[in-house]
Amino acid sequence: FQQFWVNLEERMKSSVLLTLALVTGVNGWVANTVGRSSTFLQGSIAPKDFKTGLTIAIDGQPNKIIEFQHVKQARGAASTKTKFKNMVTGATLQRTVQAAESFDPAQIDRSDAQFTYSEGGNWFFMDMETYEEKMAEGGVVSEYSDWIMEGMTIQLVQYEGKVIDIVLPSTLDFEVIETDPNVKGNSAQGVTKPAKLECGATIMVPGFIDQGEKILVDIPNKAYMSRSK
Repeated sequence: FQQFWVNLEERMKSSVLLTLALVTGVNGWVANTVGRSSTFLQGSIAPKDFKTGLTIAIDGQPNKIIEFQHVKQARGAASTKTKFKNMVTGATLQRTVQAAESFDPAQIDRSDAQFTYSEGGNWFFMDMETYEEKMAEGGVVSEYSDWIMEGMTIQLVQYEGKVIDIVLPSTLDFEVIETDPNVKGNSAQGVTKPAKLECGATIMVPGFIDQGEKILVDIPNKAYMSRSK
């Protein structure tokens, strides 16, 4: 009987060791699995929510989506080819975002402000709520420098107290101050001509538009929409 109890004790020890080994192995596999999945950025904005102009956080800094394209693959998960612009450094990044990834909104402040003047390459605005003066560097405004007029209200985007972007209304009315005269009876479809607007920008307009008329402009696309109503 003594030998029986010795053998039973040895078998129990072996069983315990085997159990520990299995648990350790499973935990190690789980840890490795979690480690791989944690390489995805987790947040509240998924690739399906992407839109041009959306600002998200990447490595703690605000990045604006410049362009994107959803790619459906025959096998495997879908992905999104995306071009980002770092709003702090100005650098652009092209990256393929996987469907399982998600991002947090960038921690930025938005406020309405009125353009007052420009000087030394910088642009100055008055915050419509606090009446404080806000300065934007020329590089921030450059894309829309021909579209901003004194007294115009736009939206300032700020990060850590610095203006990193501006947003104009999606549509604006402008007077045509210079264009070729309209030929009477010219109603041909597709006939266009350049027209200089009161803000300083020049766009293509239909041939029937005359100098002195007011037109409605699609600001994101910088394109003629219609005569102003």
